[in-house]
Amino acid sequence: MRPTRSTLTLLLTLTFASTLFGRATTPAPNTSRSAPSASTSESIKRGEYLVATTGCHDCHSPKADAQMTPDAGRLLSGRPATTAPPQQETGEARASLDFTAWSGPWGISYAANITPDRETGIGARYTEAAFIKTIRTGKKPEGEPLLPPMPWPAFKNMTDEDLKAIYAYLMSLKPVKNFVRASPVVTAAKR
Repeated sequence: MRPTRSTLTLLLTLTFASTLFGRATTPAPNTSRSAPSASTSESIKRGEYLVATTGCHDCHSPKADAQMTPDAGRLLSGRPATTAPPQQETGEARASLDFTAWSGPWGISYAANITPDRETGIGARYTEAAFIKTIRTGKKPEGEPLLPPMPWPAFKNMTDEDLKAIYAYLMSLKPVKNFVRASPVVTAAKR
């Protein structure tokens, strides 16, 4: 079976994005929380490493410049309202110019705000257990699916310790208030 042009385009785009954005910047720590214990500090450091090496900034961080450097003031805060969604084209996957929005056979997906902001991020919606369950099942706490290009089928193979470290790191970030429009869910009838 030969891969389709759209599959190859998506794979090349994701490979390019992972290579391009592998140089994530270090965010300012969330100073509104008490100082973490040594074991928590180690977990947060591990989580920061995992977030940087697995490409989370590729989609979840707005970009600061034409070189696609993650914006240090808005790390992991999801698609900015100023980013236009990509046009949909039958048989193709497309990305916005900053890689925070995608379109394809599934519809349009927007990179979520994964900072600990309680109103617009994961702060109120995700406990550690809910975060791990979401990555393992590909379903958000409300039951919505995680849409492409979110690589949860690969991430679900991470250890519990690694997922806990990622969660600890995300929760240590400075909360960024950025409401990201929910992605429309594609029903079986639309596919």
